[in-house]
Amino acid sequence: MTMPSRSCTLVVGALLLSGACRQAPVTPPAPANSRAANAAPMLVSTSWLAEHASDGDLVLLHVGNKAQYDSGHVAGSRLVSLEEIALPAQPGGLSLQMAGVDQLTAWAVRNGISDRSRVVVIPHDGALQSATRVFITLAYLGAIDRVSLLDGSFQAWKREQRAVTTATPAGAAPVTFTPKLRPELIATIEQVERIALRERNGGPTSGPAAGTGTPDATIIDARLARFYNGDGGGYPRPGHIPTAVNVPLSSVSSNGYLKPLSELKTLFDAAGVDPGKPVITYCHIGQQATLLWFVATMLGLDARMYDGSFQEWSGSTRPVVGPPGQ
Repeated sequence: MTMPSRSCTLVVGALLLSGACRQAPVTPPAPANSRAANAAPMLVSTSWLAEHASDGDLVLLHVGNKAQYDSGHVAGSRLVSLEEIALPAQPGGLSLQMAGVDQLTAWAVRNGISDRSRVVVIPHDGALQSATRVFITLAYLGAIDRVSLLDGSFQAWKREQRAVTTATPAGAAPVTFTPKLRPELIATIEQVERIALRERNGGPTSGPAAGTGTPDATIIDARLARFYNGDGGGYPRPGHIPTAVNVPLSSVSSNGYLKPLSELKTLFDAAGVDPGKPVITYCHIGQQATLLWFVATMLGLDARMYDGSFQEWSGSTRPVVGPPGQ
């Protein structure tokens, strides 16, 4: 064997010391829910809405049932129900699953949402999870930078004695809406399983999972503590997904107002949510989880929502952390 000369060895050593042979740094992927620097605020106040209500590109979506809408709403707002943006229910199937692109595009156009529209989602009352389901649907369609939630809900608007109407607006003028789907916002059961079972079995706690390309994440259960602990829930098996932490949806808002960011961060910290990891939120059927996804996004976390949620997980053969003693 021919040995390298001393001069060659010195050259190679110098290259190593200079960093020429080092591997180039890996740029981390953008968060699933990344938003542009000039994106609209995720929350707007009643004062902001009053000031901008007549803006030409503004679309207002009132989320509630028909009786609630008919009793009064912000002028120009259009009634939205979750059935319009979900796959048709099937016997024995999952509830409230994200609809296909054709159905969602038709819904957007029907409501006058164009490629230029600024959208404000108005919860009818303090139950914000239906409105945040509409928000994430628009985000999934690619409009995450153009949609906001009305803080305080329609009830705050009424309490402030702002103008209310019972008139239904005329049909929306023809518009063009170009969907730019963001499927990465929605976590699949396979992704959740890789995270939950890897960490439960003592797998890696940071960095990409070997062979899967799936980053470690914190799984957040948005249900009330009693359901997380296995007290009912109406599904085949009670309990929660392994490794999931509990941040109940009732803890993040009050009277239709989201709590201040500092308090929300404290809630997440207390639950053990690692700000350096992505998060995946889930609940019963993928409705309450959207509120925790919304909060996580506001906190700057890389957030996804598991649409099948516990209905799908508990109906499978995957392990469940059940009530104590079971």
